[in-house]
Amino acid sequence: MGDFLTLGHGSGGRLTNDLVRRITSVFPAPETPSAFEDCAYLPDGYAMTLDGFTVSPRVFPGGDIGKLSICGSVNDLAVRGVRPEWIAMGLILEEGIAEEEVIGYMRSAALVCKELGITLTCGDTKVVPHGAADGVFITTCATGRRETARNLGMHALRPGDHLILSRSYGRHGATIAAQRFDLDVPGLASDCAPLWEPARALLDIGGLRCMRDCTRGGTGTVLCEWAEGAGVGIEIREDDLPRDPDVLSVCDILGFDPLYLACEGCMIVAVSAEDADTVLSRLAQFAPCSGAADIGVVTEGHPGLVGMRTHIGGHRVVDMPVGEILPRIC
Repeated sequence: MGDFLTLGHGSGGRLTNDLVRRITSVFPAPETPSAFEDCAYLPDGYAMTLDGFTVSPRVFPGGDIGKLSICGSVNDLAVRGVRPEWIAMGLILEEGIAEEEVIGYMRSAALVCKELGITLTCGDTKVVPHGAADGVFITTCATGRRETARNLGMHALRPGDHLILSRSYGRHGATIAAQRFDLDVPGLASDCAPLWEPARALLDIGGLRCMRDCTRGGTGTVLCEWAEGAGVGIEIREDDLPRDPDVLSVCDILGFDPLYLACEGCMIVAVSAEDADTVLSRLAQFAPCSGAADIGVVTEGHPGLVGMRTHIGGHRVVDMPVGEILPRIC
């Protein structure tokens, strides 16, 4: 008998990575491989991504499951230079949920679509017996057209590239955790927001290599996926990480490492050294990115590994988390 899945397989960390690779291995290799990026490039300049949302609680400071379902898919396209244009949505609804609650989530989703000019093209709705689902589960499939001919992806990383984080990290995960454990943190709200506009502002920069939004598994997991996937080393500096005091307070209480907490409106940008200042200045034009910071570099040394220079001058390895930190965050 084979192994059974645990919540850790949905964490976005090492177990998720292994599970996804095993699932995809049974399918024929696609003509245009996605290389485990956030969205897949398709022929004729199109791209596609798909995501599922089971967040609990469904309403949280900074958003709700409806807003989250659109922002999550939009951002997966945006970080590969794709304008989000069409979206399909699937709803699994639990018997007994209030219809007006569901419509409220759809209003939140529609507001993001209106802001970005996205058209809801098709969808599906299922109602399952009470207890067969937890209220509302949403799946979205977003498509759009590429606005850059370059193949943005981890394969483009080069030693010497700088790594820029668009804002403080871990806000979404910390917000969900605070709600779950009844922690009163008045200034804390999810960073849930679409990243298309700031991402688009970077597309004409010659030294742009790749971008990734830091969702499940957080900033630390993205860096590990890049190092392992591209066969390069990565070094980040603890003192340069844009940390939020409210996030840190939640982590101190609950024993979490903010590097592995989910973000829903934060991205990492890899860019050549000569263009790093340009990226920082352009991101600063967008309010959610006003705290952007240069946090590290790509190196030739220790390929496949991420290291952090700590506040006290030492080094530690940043690895993918194994097991579940906080289930159902997105």
